[in-house]
Amino acid sequence: MNSFRRCSKTLLQTLLNANIAGSGPGRVFTRSQCYKAVNRRAITELKNLRRDPPKEPAGNSDRRTLAEALHGRIRATGPMTVATYMREVLLNPAAGYYSTKENVFGTTGDFITAPEIGQIFGELVAIWCINELQKFNYDGHIQLIELGPGKGTLMHDVLRVFERFGLSKDRVSVHLVEMSSNLQRLQADKLCNGMAHRTPADQSEPHVQEGTASSGINIRWYTDVVEVPKGFSIILANEFFDALPVHVFCKEASEGGASWKEMLVDINPELKEPSFRFIQSNRATPYSVVFGKRFDGKESLLRDRNRVEVSFETEQIAQDIARRIDGHGGFGLIIDYGHEGDKTDTLRSFKSHQLHDPLQDPGSADLTVDVDFGFLKHFLEQDDKAITLGPVSQGTFLEAMEGSARLKSLLSAAKDEKYRKMLSDGYDELTNPSKMGERFKLLSVFPSTLKEFLKTSNKVVGFDCKK
Repeated sequence: MNSFRRCSKTLLQTLLNANIAGSGPGRVFTRSQCYKAVNRRAITELKNLRRDPPKEPAGNSDRRTLAEALHGRIRATGPMTVATYMREVLLNPAAGYYSTKENVFGTTGDFITAPEIGQIFGELVAIWCINELQKFNYDGHIQLIELGPGKGTLMHDVLRVFERFGLSKDRVSVHLVEMSSNLQRLQADKLCNGMAHRTPADQSEPHVQEGTASSGINIRWYTDVVEVPKGFSIILANEFFDALPVHVFCKEASEGGASWKEMLVDINPELKEPSFRFIQSNRATPYSVVFGKRFDGKESLLRDRNRVEVSFETEQIAQDIARRIDGHGGFGLIIDYGHEGDKTDTLRSFKSHQLHDPLQDPGSADLTVDVDFGFLKHFLEQDDKAITLGPVSQGTFLEAMEGSARLKSLLSAAKDEKYRKMLSDGYDELTNPSKMGERFKLLSVFPSTLKEFLKTSNKVVGFDCKK
């Protein structure tokens, strides 16, 4: 067993036997069940993001609904791309899902996420980060960046473990990329006991909010990853990319050969207004032309598919991640549900934990797509600035990180039988192949300078250098 493997085993065993919270062996943390980390991405068109959206006056029933606004827009300018529709539904500042809905989590919300199911998930992600950090032989300042922090639970668990291993305010700062001012406040409650202040609109600082964790670590909020200062970074993205707007392209045979057409959202003339339908463009759109020129013939990405969902916002963020770790050092871990190029139609909506028509009552429910890890890997690696390992299934990763042993440690410390069952059921939810264990995948990102080292070794725990 080489030194790197011994290092990771030592860290894992330290965690399994450690009192991360500071009192009593294997202390457990009670949390309510909830599902799905929220996304999140800034819209570059929005201005004055430091101001919270204005509150609607009580009894104001004259304002148009989002459905009415979209209907009017389509009538005026024609069908819109699926990406435009998703962006409006999720992030419209006046009526978008993430911009206005107060509670998207838990039994009263619309979905659940891995960090909310149990502390094991966040603890093992933190241990993985610490283990990889040691291999860099880096003792300078660390920027801990999270894209789409949800309720702040994952970052809360990660900081607790970091502090246990001596990574405190002298070495670590936290940078959260979050679009929703509602979620920014929720995250501040979790991470800073609500003691965070908004950046005045007349100041030129890139962050929109700032606070301090109980450990003294500085936390800043941004609406776009490009605003985060450059520096050595550990980048986490849990269920972030699944809600970025996608363009949907369909391949259509023609006399001159197959061509790509784009799916659009149009008014549905057969139903009472405002209502919508999906249509296929009868001619090429600017985006379908660009897509065809760039990707037609790349079978490693298309895999004989006649329908593809592609997010160009994902490409922009992936390129920023690659440039960041190439120029300033660091690495990343991406966790999401998705596939490797074998699915074609995954756009769907969730409301109150049930499937919901994505075109019905826009703004009232979450919209999401499965992440195409083939395209995500391509976007991260296309400029030869980064190398990726994975994806691997979540169940495989957590087991490789000694998740079962950590569960055993927590169960031995828990006295309440109901809570013991919740711990066991939660870990089963995370790792069972028929639940989240296989559907959710992890992708690690490193500077391309480590390419030969990673390809000729087996030193990344949980990934087995799967390329």
